Amino acid sequence: MALERVLRTLRLLANAPEGLTLSQLKEHIGAPKTSVHSLLQGLAAAGYVQRHDSLYRLGVESFVLGAALVAARSLEVVATPYLCEARAQSGETALLAVLDRTSGRLTYTQIAESHQPVRYSVPVGTTRPLFASSAGRVLLAFQDDAWRRDYLKTADLRALTGKTVTDRRELMKIIERTRANGHAATIGEVTPDVAGFAAPVFEPDGQVNAAVIIAAPIERGRAAAQRLASIVIHSASQLSQALGCRDGRTPTPPLNEKR
Repeated sequence: MALERVLRTLRLLANAPEGLTLSQLKEHIGAPKTSVHSLLQGLAAAGYVQRHDSLYRLGVESFVLGAALVAARSLEVVATPYLCEARAQSGETALLAVLDRTSGRLTYTQIAESHQPVRYSVPVGTTRPLFASSAGRVLLAFQDDAWRRDYLKTADLRALTGKTVTDRRELMKIIERTRANGHAATIGEVTPDVAGFAAPVFEPDGQVNAAVIIAAPIERGRAAAQRLASIVIHSASQLSQALGCRDGRTPTPPLNEKR
């Protein structure tokens, strides 16, 4: 209970930069005035709270702690448990891809490789073209219109397999569907024997610079397509929320699809 009150107090003060009075904090926390006063004295002594006249505000140590938390909150660190959970649910390899706007490609920065004897395996740092891959199409779908149009006009749409879509008009339709559906799938378009399923990772400001992917041998991927799409949507949504996205932009798995 004491820890809960400390955290609640800090959150209340973080949301009120102008400060709150003891009476206001008491009302929000729902504790006796003497208890709240004692808690504030302890936080002030440690530098986490400071008092100006009758108002309490966050202290220097709170901002030091906040900066340390932000520094430790790299995308790859936060993504790891969600990729591992996606791997556990799907039995397939889960990956994190990050957009490189300069090259018009994506890079795999985090991988939770499947434990199955036959599995999709690729090194961290591998790149893929945006137009052909499931993650690339997700990343394209959630960029601004001008950047996406410029990419589709200038990109080298060279086929990677016999199934790669290279028609610019058809790709635009696919990307529009991807944005509407909240995920993308490719079956043998990048690598002949691999199926990929991807969904966007939203940042707090709504931008999308990364995607979660589940990749599987093509026959397993084709057979479990709906289930794998549902898992990757859920995983990307959970990661987006962990990164601070709270405005409902994240897609939700279809209700009729079981993970």
